[in-house]
Amino acid sequence: MTLVSVIIPTYDRPSFVEGAVETALEQTHDEIEVVIVCDPPVEETRAVLERYEDDERVRPFYNDERLGIAASRNVAIARARGEYVCILDDDDRWDPEKVEKQLAVMEANPDCGVVYTGGLVRQNGRTVSTYTPSIRGEIYPEILAQFDLKPYSSHMIRAECFRTVGDYDTNFDCGEDWDHAIRIAREYEYEYVDESLIVRHFHDSNVSAAAAIERTDHLQLELDGTADIFGQIWSKYREEIERHPQIERRLQYDRHLSWGWTEIERGNRRRALRYGWEATKHRPSPASLAICCFAVLGSSALDVVRSARDTVAHTQFDRSNDVRPAK
Repeated sequence: MTLVSVIIPTYDRPSFVEGAVETALEQTHDEIEVVIVCDPPVEETRAVLERYEDDERVRPFYNDERLGIAASRNVAIARARGEYVCILDDDDRWDPEKVEKQLAVMEANPDCGVVYTGGLVRQNGRTVSTYTPSIRGEIYPEILAQFDLKPYSSHMIRAECFRTVGDYDTNFDCGEDWDHAIRIAREYEYEYVDESLIVRHFHDSNVSAAAAIERTDHLQLELDGTADIFGQIWSKYREEIERHPQIERRLQYDRHLSWGWTEIERGNRRRALRYGWEATKHRPSPASLAICCFAVLGSSALDVVRSARDTVAHTQFDRSNDVRPAK
């Protein structure tokens, strides 16, 4: 049976990591190894993982110094032995059949490098959003414009992809997933399982709880104030992007959109209005016009809209039995 490696980078979050290990071990596909790489401090995390010392499927490793998520993933990849690699953040959880269903798709498509799935987003006990897979096949160069392959913890990647395109770029504080996916998309096709097989949990300690805007047309306003991911992609792939003017416009639209929402959060209404206007010039949309409106009305109006959105989303999901959430 095919061995699948599940890689889990973690940093000082012992209350999450056990659940991640368990969601991997509970898969209906039996041949699983779980490779955990822990950034320091690690003592409490080590105490949790010592509970698995008699389980050969669980293989923890401990960095001597803080390396960050990209480098920690590289450490895990170097130690993974599986034919396929599954990405798992320590606070995300899977449906028990996730790996089995992805393997069926992967093995039926020999040109495929990655299979991803749909998922749910939960925050403060509420389901506030969904991820619906929508792109497959040859997705380069379109992926240069936007990383629309989320959630990343749903990705199953052929191990050979890492040998072909290399490891994660440690120059990215975040967004290393997008960068790596671009390089894979140059060489391989993408496929998906059109089911919600992962649950993401947003909370204050998420690395990506403030990630650059995800699906802004639906007012999913998760922001990133620590890194200009779009700017890093632009810097690294500028020559490729400039060969595709439509993709350049889309990237610049998303970049100004991201800046605009961030400035609204910071209370810099004049700068937010400028970025909203720049985004509108690249592509008029409800999201770009919303930035202009909230730049005038202020962040308090945005808080009201978010509260109403979350209440409506929670009510809708409570009434729906169509999605089986992962444990």
